[in-house]
Amino acid sequence: MTRSIDGHSGDVSRRVTYLTAGSPARPAANASKAKRGDDPSARQFEGQVAELKRCIPILSCLIADCDRLAADLDQEVRGEEDRVKVHDSADVAYSTYAKANASRRDNLRRSADGLRAHLAKAEGALRELGESTCSFP
Repeated sequence: MTRSIDGHSGDVSRRVTYLTAGSPARPAANASKAKRGDDPSARQFEGQVAELKRCIPILSCLIADCDRLAADLDQEVRGEEDRVKVHDSADVAYSTYAKANASRRDNLRRSADGLRAHLAKAEGALRELGESTCSFP
């Protein structure tokens, strides 16, 4: 399953592999700016690195948001279960509100796990390209 971030669809690692598969070796880190500007493969490499560096903090923020929302929903579920004094979701008397929020919470957790996998692929692709990952709060 592919996800879309700011209109860019597809799997980051697959896109990077596709773009670098037939290209010559990576440009040296000490290559002059003028030489890099004339080399299309160097510009493509820099574009890939820039795209990955742009996606990583976005993915990190999305993961943090999903985790925060899931924790909030978990509190809501616990509060509702305590209010109606029914903690077994299989019980007929279990709150519909708690069941709906538990479902939303579980979906958010699955989404966060998917985003974590996507983030790991992006960070791996960035390491593969020879760049260090940026640490973001």
